[in-house]
Order: sequence, then structure tokens, then C-alpha cells
Amino acid sequence: MPSSSDRVAAPLYLELAPPSGAGAEVDHLFVFRDSGVLSGRGSGRFATDLFTLSMTSRDDDDGAAAVSLAPPRPAFVPRSAPFRGVVAGLRLSSRPQRLPPAEPTGALSSALARVRLGDDALPALVAALDALARELTFAAPGQAFSERTLRRRARADTGVSRRRLAAMRRFRHLLGQLARQTLPLTDLALEAGYYDQAHMTAACRAFAGRPAGALRLQAAPRDFGPSLQDAWLGDRLRLVIMDEGKESRHGAIRAEEPRF
Repeated sequence: MPSSSDRVAAPLYLELAPPSGAGAEVDHLFVFRDSGVLSGRGSGRFATDLFTLSMTSRDDDDGAAAVSLAPPRPAFVPRSAPFRGVVAGLRLSSRPQRLPPAEPTGALSSALARVRLGDDALPALVAALDALARELTFAAPGQAFSERTLRRRARADTGVSRRRLAAMRRFRHLLGQLARQTLPLTDLALEAGYYDQAHMTAACRAFAGRPAGALRLQAAPRDFGPSLQDAWLGDRLRLVIMDEGKESRHGAIRAEEPRF
């Protein structure tokens, strides 16, 4: 009898732009499927200023998948063990007013199970994520508050200080710049808002576990793989990482250190 890892399709990580009709707070959709290849030794999760609303189906978990909401991550977190299964969801700039109702999560749970077996179920999973993105509601922007109140509210909502959130947003912007631009690192540091290259490198080590030069070496724009050029992806596809260690994006971080 084949093992659970034999039944799981090839490792894959992708990010897509949010669908029309979703709130501006939805930054992107993501799908991550792995059998311990992309999430192996030395990998980890980058710091992020975004909330992650996700559903996970692990190879060793026979129960129904459940939705979870993770707050922003203030620092790079090495993986303690490889991941085997599928996780999919949304990354959000603010906390939603409530978790989604049962209907979208049922569609997500079913699609997750099928995506573990192959790419044919990816359109159904993306459609379920799109429905979830459109279903979410967010609180209206608050009235004017004092600087002290804004700092207190930001920490209460995210668990991170406003200063740290701003630093993570600058780092997230830098990742795209590292992949897209050919400027010397010294000039790129200044353009990204850092004092100098040393300041930028320190931020990269804190938020990604490696220096800016190493991140740039891993960033290379490529053509999308032929297996992922289906019409349903279109221009929404932002990032693809596949099991061969090859990835596609107009600027991306390679499979050695994906951002899931």
C-alpha cells in the first residue's frame, strides 16, 4: 500500500492577487503543498506585518480542516520540522470582524483534500478562497485618535508595536525591490528607506534569517512554468515555487526560503 507521502502531489507554493469584490484589506491568496521538500532543513517563515487566515490539511491529520487566524509575525521563525500536507488561505492587512461562516470553510476543506492529490483541484480551491475573500468584512477606519492611543490599539490588535509593523512593511517592500532591481545594494538600501547597507542587512537577518546579498542571489525573474499557465491563473499569479527548486515571478524568493 502506498504511503501518505506517495499520494501527495508535487510540492508547490503559489500566491495570487485577490479577486475583484474583495476588500482592500486582502493582500493576496496563497496555496502551499509540500511533502517535506520545500520546508526541509534550514527553511523558515519570514516576518510579516500581515494577518494569515488559513486552513490546513496535514498528512497525519484525519480530522476536518479548521480555519485559523494568525497575527503578524515579528521575526524570522525557523521551522522545527518539515511540513507535509496542504495549507491555503488569505493574507490580510487587518483583522477581520469575524471568522468565515461554515459554508465557505466546507468548500475549502473539500478542495484542500483534493489538492493534496493533484493540480486538477487547484481551480476549485482558488474559487473557494475567492469566495472567502469576498465574504470577509472589516471594521471601518477609526476616528482620529491621539498618537498614544494609536500605538496602544495597534499593539492590542497585532501584538506588535507600530514601529515594528512599519519596519516589517519596509522589509516586505524590499523583497520585491531586491528581485526587480539591479541597483547596487548600497543604493537600493537608501531607496528602500534604510540608513545604509548595514542597516538593510541587519533587517534582512532579523526578518528573513539571511543577509540582503543572499536574498538577492536567490531572486531571479523567470517565465511561468507551462503547467501553471492555465487561463484561471491569468495575471493574478504573483509567485510560484515548485519542487525542482525553480520558481516564477516578476521578482521572487526561491524555494530554499519561501514565505509561507
